[in-house]
Amino acid sequence: MTSRCLHLPRVAFKPTGRILRSVDYYSSRNIIPVASSLLCTYRTSSATTPFAARSTRNPPPASHRFISSDSGQHVEDYTTAFALFEGLWEAGITHCFVNVGSDHPPIIEAIVKGKRERPDRWPKMITCPSEIIAISMADGYARVTGRPQAVLVHVDVGTQALGQGVHNASVGRVPIFIFSGLCPYTESGEVIGSRTEYMHWLQDAPDQKSIVRQYCRYTGEVRSGLNVKQTIGRALQFASSTPKGPVYVAGAREVLAETIKPYSLRQEQWVPTGPSALPLDALRVISKALVEAERPLIITGYSGRDRRTPDLLVALADLIPGIRVHDTGGSDVCFPFSHPASEGSRFSMHDCTKDADMIFLLDCDVPWIPSRNPPPENAKIYHVDVDPLNQQIPVSFFPAHGRWKADSYTALTQLVDYIRSDASLTVRLKDPKYAARGAARASVHQKTLAHLASQVRSEDGDTLDPHNIGNILKNCLPDSTTFVVEAVTAAQIISDQVQPDRPGSWINCGGTGIGWSNGAALGVKMALSDTDGGSGHNVPSLVCQIVGDGSFMCAAPSSALWVASKYKIPILTVVLNNGGWKAPRNSTQLVYPEGLNTSASDDEINISFRPTPNYAALAEAAAGSETGWNNKLESPESWMHGLRVKTVGELKEGLRLARSRVGQDGKGMLIEVLM
Repeated sequence: MTSRCLHLPRVAFKPTGRILRSVDYYSSRNIIPVASSLLCTYRTSSATTPFAARSTRNPPPASHRFISSDSGQHVEDYTTAFALFEGLWEAGITHCFVNVGSDHPPIIEAIVKGKRERPDRWPKMITCPSEIIAISMADGYARVTGRPQAVLVHVDVGTQALGQGVHNASVGRVPIFIFSGLCPYTESGEVIGSRTEYMHWLQDAPDQKSIVRQYCRYTGEVRSGLNVKQTIGRALQFASSTPKGPVYVAGAREVLAETIKPYSLRQEQWVPTGPSALPLDALRVISKALVEAERPLIITGYSGRDRRTPDLLVALADLIPGIRVHDTGGSDVCFPFSHPASEGSRFSMHDCTKDADMIFLLDCDVPWIPSRNPPPENAKIYHVDVDPLNQQIPVSFFPAHGRWKADSYTALTQLVDYIRSDASLTVRLKDPKYAARGAARASVHQKTLAHLASQVRSEDGDTLDPHNIGNILKNCLPDSTTFVVEAVTAAQIISDQVQPDRPGSWINCGGTGIGWSNGAALGVKMALSDTDGGSGHNVPSLVCQIVGDGSFMCAAPSSALWVASKYKIPILTVVLNNGGWKAPRNSTQLVYPEGLNTSASDDEINISFRPTPNYAALAEAAAGSETGWNNKLESPESWMHGLRVKTVGELKEGLRLARSRVGQDGKGMLIEVLM
């Protein structure tokens, strides 16, 4: 409470009845306010894409920290809350996913003012009844654009309700700006924003920021309207600097209600840190080791977040025939499945690590499981990562002969150029053994594809399993489809069958907080619609959420379905209904392979969801379908359509309908697959 009370001496007050009003903050500060006309001019280029304004605005004199004007025009003061949202817009944030509360009256007033006065220069507000959906939508949006969006929650309870979403953003390295209110710090009407309701005492946590501090790249507090935009700028620098992640800023009602003079920052001075490169000695060591190894292996996890990186990884693999590339995380398409070097995607449990004599780790958290598939003791291991020490993971003992903190795209560019330009390496690569090694690798890859094809049962009457579900999705949906995947125990088999190639076409969480995809799929669709459509041809990409029933149930599915309906965000959701959680049984069997779990029923283990909910009906109810009245479910006015399928033929027919309904008509659809 002491730090919050520091606001009071900085403000002069005029008594106007019970509520005291603040006056000019700038009288004793070297801050030059900006005229409203200049504000409009300053942001004209950013009306459509504000992020671009960082490079297009005309900078003021270098001596000024703020955009200023000597025109003498009258400038209307505004509140800290208004400056907060204006600052977010100026910094490139176009969307705020909001869940408002009693700590937000100045915020609410500012939102309404901004919507009315500058709708084309104001973040779009998305109402989210559940905080986990809000942060997951911001997460999905940032996965596509690489830029943070904002989440607004209220006090300690709203912060806690972000739940596993904060973990997912942190572990998944996703930039998100979170703002939360704080309980008022005055009780008796001393200033605007003082406590007025019962809950203002109960929600006053001793250290609200500590709830999320260990997951955030930065936590801060707005203690004065005079530097609210600087606080935003600093937080966003942390969010967008590698390793990217969530940031959290809080502010009390009294501060948010303060009246200040309008001002703007020079955004070109508030950029994140730039990408780092490999030193020359690292280039020599890694390149030589890759070329000279007999069984070289590249293990990656999230390098594909930068959509340019997969092509460079292909170029590196093509330079060294016979090399293998394994994706451990499955959070992005890091390497095309169809390439002969591909070992596919497994959660760090692939046997390819067991015979490698050289391993190059690239943006990878968990390359193998030491107790299950460790590499040979004499293998040479080199690690390049934006966070090679896994600083937020206390126990992480993977050995390496060299580690470098570098941007994967930059590092791969350097390695490819170095190998191509080094005379001794290029001569060595002409040895016939490399061509023979490449041919052998291509043969192995073809056998793998043939084996996967043999696992598919494709008769219309066949029941559904992960193999034929993945195969049907691949063959029935457009090539431009973006898959947002949270299939847990079925994810890797579905990946084997979907066989993603296109960068950005397969997005997995990268964290472990289930329920992520309910909101993330909506954010992905919004981002694709706001950019180039996701397909490269200005055709909106169909977004297909693939989610297990356990994950779907875990994170406010009705809230996500309602948000999709309200804001007309059309996605196809495929719920894999296998009657409960399967992962806990698998985990138990790994520890107790001959234990009681081997004979226990799902009910005994407490992983059964039977009798199962009717997810198709839930989708229609949550989206507002007028079920039970005069409207019929098949009515063209219904925005959401739910469907339950049990066989191959039924799923194919459902996906044909989805292509038309979701892809062309822009409506929502949920297919519940009974497995």
